[in-house]
Amino acid sequence: MSRPRRRPLVVLALTLLVSVRPAALAAGTPGAEPPRCGLDALPGLRRQFTRAVSASAAAGRAAGASPSPDLGPVHTADFWRVAQAVLGPGADALIGVVSPDAVVGLPPPALEVTCTPDVRGRDAQAWRMGLGGYSAREIADVLNGHLTRADLDQARRQLMAGEPAPRVAAFLEGRWRQPAALPQPAPPARMDVATLGELERDLDALARQHRVAPALVRAVIAAESAGNAAALSSAGAIGLMQLMPGTAASLGVDPWQPRENLRGGIVYLASLLRAFDENARLALIAYNAGPEHARHVRDGRAVAYRETRRYLDAVDARYRLSR
Repeated sequence: MSRPRRRPLVVLALTLLVSVRPAALAAGTPGAEPPRCGLDALPGLRRQFTRAVSASAAAGRAAGASPSPDLGPVHTADFWRVAQAVLGPGADALIGVVSPDAVVGLPPPALEVTCTPDVRGRDAQAWRMGLGGYSAREIADVLNGHLTRADLDQARRQLMAGEPAPRVAAFLEGRWRQPAALPQPAPPARMDVATLGELERDLDALARQHRVAPALVRAVIAAESAGNAAALSSAGAIGLMQLMPGTAASLGVDPWQPRENLRGGIVYLASLLRAFDENARLALIAYNAGPEHARHVRDGRAVAYRETRRYLDAVDARYRLSR
C-alpha cells in the first residue's frame, strides 16, 4: 500500500490562512477597520443587559404596571457604565439601544460593536466579576485601571469582618490609581448658552412637578458641575447635572442643551428617590455610582468610596442628608 502524500508545508499554511475570518486578519493589519461582532458574542455585556431587562420587568410587576417599552434610566445606568468600560468610544453604538424607543430584550442581531482582542478581554473580566456579584461601578473601576479585583476582594473581607465602612472606604481610596484620561468629545459648535440663573424658573417648576426638593437639585448641580452647563468629566458625564450619554439617551434628552440636561437630571433623580424609598443619601449614591452599587451599600456589601464620598459631602454641605 502506498503512503498518502503529505501536503507541502506551504499548502498547509495557505489553507490555515484562508480559513481565518477576515475580521481576525483585519485586527492585525495596520490601518484596517477593527473587527466587529454582535453583542451576543460578548457575554459580559450581554449579562449586564439581560440583568437590566429583568430588573425593569421586576420593577414593573412590583408597581403593578404593564410592561414598559423601554428600560428607563434606572435600569440602563449600570449597563451603560460597564459598556463604556468594555467598549470605550465604541459604546456610542449602543445609544439607540437604551433610548426611550428601544424595545425590551436583547439588541437586534444587526447591531455590531468593536470587537478587538482587548474588548473581548475586558468583556471576559466583566463577565467573571458579574458572576462574583460585583456592582457595575466596581467592575468599571477595575476595567478602567483604578482598582484591582484583589483590592475589592480585600474590601469585602474587611466588611465581612465587621470593619466600619469609613475605614473600608479609606482602604480603597489608598489603593486608587489614576490612569491617563481618555480623550473626550468636545461640546457641539451650536450649544444653548443659558446660565443657571436663567434656568431658575425651569428648575423650580420641574422639581415641583417631579416632587424633588428644588434645594436638593441646586445642591446636586453645585456638586456635579458648579453650575457650568458645558462641564465634561473625565468619565464623559455632561452638563449641569453631569448626565452620562447612555443615561441621557434613556431619558430622551440632549445632555449638551442646558434645559434638556436639567430636565433629564431631575427626572432621573426623581426616579432614584422613588426606587430608594425617598432615601436621598442612597439615591445620590445611585446617581453618582449607579443604582446597583447603591443597593450593595444599603445591604452592607459595599461602601461609598472615592468621588462618591466626596460628592455626598458636597451635597450635604448645601442640603442636609439623613445619616
